Amino acid sequence: MKKVNFVKKYLYFIILLLSIPAVRYLFVDGYFGVSDDLHIGWLFEMDRVVKMLQFPPRYVPDLSFGFGYPLFSFVYPLPFYIAEAFHLIGFSLVGSVKIVFGLSIPFSMYFMYKLLRQFMAREMSLAGAVLYVYAPYRALEIFVRGTIGEIVAFVFLPLITLSFIKLTSNEKSFKWVGIAGLSTAALVLSHNIMAYMFMPFLLIFVVARIIWISKDKKEAISRSFWGLLSGLLTSIYFWFPAILESRLMQYDTVFNFYNHFPTLRQFITPYFGYGASVPGPYDTMSFYMGFTGLAVVLLGSIIFVKKYKIFSLEEKIFLLWGTVIFFASIFMMNHRSAFLWENLPLLPYFQFPWRFLVMICFASPLFLLVFAKLFKNKKNFSVLISFFVILFSILLNFKYFKTSEYLGREDAYYINRYIPKGTASDAYKQTSEEYLRLPKATQKRPDKLYKRAYTDSAAILRIEEKSALDAKIITDSEYEFELYYTKYMYPGWVAKIDGKRTEIIAGKPFGQITITVPAGTHVVEVEYRESTMRLLLDIVSVMSLGACIVILSKEDLFKSD
Repeated sequence: MKKVNFVKKYLYFIILLLSIPAVRYLFVDGYFGVSDDLHIGWLFEMDRVVKMLQFPPRYVPDLSFGFGYPLFSFVYPLPFYIAEAFHLIGFSLVGSVKIVFGLSIPFSMYFMYKLLRQFMAREMSLAGAVLYVYAPYRALEIFVRGTIGEIVAFVFLPLITLSFIKLTSNEKSFKWVGIAGLSTAALVLSHNIMAYMFMPFLLIFVVARIIWISKDKKEAISRSFWGLLSGLLTSIYFWFPAILESRLMQYDTVFNFYNHFPTLRQFITPYFGYGASVPGPYDTMSFYMGFTGLAVVLLGSIIFVKKYKIFSLEEKIFLLWGTVIFFASIFMMNHRSAFLWENLPLLPYFQFPWRFLVMICFASPLFLLVFAKLFKNKKNFSVLISFFVILFSILLNFKYFKTSEYLGREDAYYINRYIPKGTASDAYKQTSEEYLRLPKATQKRPDKLYKRAYTDSAAILRIEEKSALDAKIITDSEYEFELYYTKYMYPGWVAKIDGKRTEIIAGKPFGQITITVPAGTHVVEVEYRESTMRLLLDIVSVMSLGACIVILSKEDLFKSD
């Protein structure tokens, strides 16, 4: 009778069990103190526009004292799509965001396991997956920063890598093109900065495998090309307008990267705080890499150099790639890399060099291949090492996966704080919203709520608000006048006078929609719609998504581990 491996038989249960220490504090009532609690307000805004049947969501109505903002034209939408799905079936805004955080833990553990399983035994693969999840930076992402985009991006890094391993292997399968496309698109939509950070490393890996591993290089190039292209096309509705329309916005970042280079000592100091990143080595938040991860990388690197000859070519490429990611990330977080931050396109938008800790978290488990190879024929040693990696990863780091304080705040608190709905609360008035890059025509931020439409004269008879964005304005004037509509002038807005399209411009000082209305009685309609260019990109994305799903439907890609 064939013996069934324990990890294989109970994999899903084991992953859920090992995830509990990381997610246990997500079960507390309400929300806790994090830097990016504004994500609750952003989810509220997504819910508003989804219920207005604006899909894909782009322009939200309430931010910036009701002038709205093209928020999801620039902010990664996928984590909010997922949270909105839970909100629509009855969960609160706070609960929906916490569910997304919680799901990221077992899913990222599972996909890292699947990646490592390509090179090592089940026990060691599981150990690497646990190491990936219990890096201190992962705790910081959830319980200190509360950054929903980056924590979701962790799910897709190993899945993308696994996909391109399959596409550049000698297996004759085109089906991994579908999952490569979906996972690449998911990374772009989860956190565009993480995608920009990871893609150069991925391309190095793919090229190396095509050159030295793939027997049919034409086939490998073709499959990899289609996998990458399908990912870019599936997400093109988001990233292409974001790049194109970025030129319409003022070039500005809230944080200067010069102020956020960690010191090397901070990487190895077991400190964990709930404060902020500040200039110099005085940060009250942690950049600690974790003892277990550091030990795996350092010992693995030494053994790899000494035992280099025992590794196959494919294993060497995998380990060298992990080494490049790890040490290149260390360099990019050091002040000596400032010349790159100054000159590489869009890099200053990363804002925090320590964001490369994401790559450190990803690269560290790859070094377990060294131990898997060294003890390949010594099952007991391999299992023992796996056990200790899992034990110390959790034992030394689970204490970081907790809230700093039980605030117990529910939806109403964040709506009052971040959304000037009807009236602007005192809490909202104290929120600067400096994270919103203003349109170029905007000379200053609004500082109070205005009517949906206003003018310098008494020309408006009645305003009929059709939605939080659209309105019909009845005017009557003896003279031509300018009508101001309190939304930022931005692509997608359309105005009509008596049913005929009319020109709109950006007015002063807010860059608000401005319409010249002739004398007489008129009906002015202002609406937000998908522009023709965006609509075409939406169609391309839907078609690419459909193609990926059709490819995937042909086979269960994860039927074995």
